[in-house]
Amino acid sequence: MNKKMFKYRCFAFLFAMSLTIAPAISYAEDAVKTIKLTELNTLLESNKGKVVILDLWATWCPPCRKEIPGFISLYKKYKDKGLEIIGVAFDENGPEVVPPFMKAMGINYPIYLGEGDIARKYDLHAYPTTIVYGKDGKVASKHVGYVSEKEFEDELSELLKK
Repeated sequence: MNKKMFKYRCFAFLFAMSLTIAPAISYAEDAVKTIKLTELNTLLESNKGKVVILDLWATWCPPCRKEIPGFISLYKKYKDKGLEIIGVAFDENGPEVVPPFMKAMGINYPIYLGEGDIARKYDLHAYPTTIVYGKDGKVASKHVGYVSEKEFEDELSELLKK
């Protein structure tokens, strides 16, 4: 085999391998991390001084799907004014279903996959359950079920002033 043919075959092999590996690489970038209660507590602690919305939800939940566009809008509007939104999804097949759902919805805030210890701490019985923390890091309110963007915005405008 001459050098030119060898180079061609090497190039073709490497090109084919890159096509095989590329989908795996792009999916890895879309992976959603599972968060444990201790990590969530640390994350909440690190956001003291901000108003934090903690949204406990699932992709299959219609009220959750209805609420998410409001969170996207609120995050755009208030993230530079002291708002942080943290989503924790409770889906059985979370690693497979949550990343494409996030992309389809255009979610612009961090999302994690939740575990039972988080569900127990927040006495999670229905989706969505949303906990709003004030700048002092204390729970300002807890909402079970759908809440409109306007209702959250009214609550946030008061909390962001404090």
